Amino acid sequence: MHILSVSAFSLLAGSVVAKTCHNFTVTPLRFGPASNYRTLKAFFENYALVDLVAPLQVAPDESLAYVNGYLTNSNANSQQYLFFYPPHFDTGILYYGEQTKQPVTIGELLTLGSLPMTSTFKGPVLVFTGSNDLPYCGGDCFNTGTSAPSIPSTARMSFPGASFFEAYIQPITGHGLNFHYNATAGYRYIQDFLMAQHLQSRK
Repeated sequence: MHILSVSAFSLLAGSVVAKTCHNFTVTPLRFGPASNYRTLKAFFENYALVDLVAPLQVAPDESLAYVNGYLTNSNANSQQYLFFYPPHFDTGILYYGEQTKQPVTIGELLTLGSLPMTSTFKGPVLVFTGSNDLPYCGGDCFNTGTSAPSIPSTARMSFPGASFFEAYIQPITGHGLNFHYNATAGYRYIQDFLMAQHLQSRK
């Protein structure tokens, strides 16, 4: 099984792989696991700044499906702050993203701090994120404060047994790859990685 996961789900997917690694052949993680305290700290700090509110406060007529414990960003400004890197997107996409946003649970966010930091996974791993990912990199994935080439590259320590590891930084892209002009190039890179590992989909 291959696994391609996004954002917070990359952290959760990394946990699943750590516990059941025999079920997987490759792990492309968009935005990667929380391989160190700095990454996790940046994630929570930036989520705290987007003004998360209960869905009832944003769209009372659409919130009946959500019980207490769900949160969402309050408006398009907070949506842009967290997911977009100006001006490298169409503003129409920003408003579409705001109209179709989904909530997050408090439990989901709290779970991230208790996930395993290492995995015995032995297959190939790709950690992929935008150069200006705010939640995971504080807006600059090359600002490591160390000799590491990028913040996502430090996820290497989470997969010590990986047969192949690569951390790729997509240029001029924020946290939400799908929203940016060069999303196609980003997904092309992921597909090329799978093909290089002989794991492309078969018709």
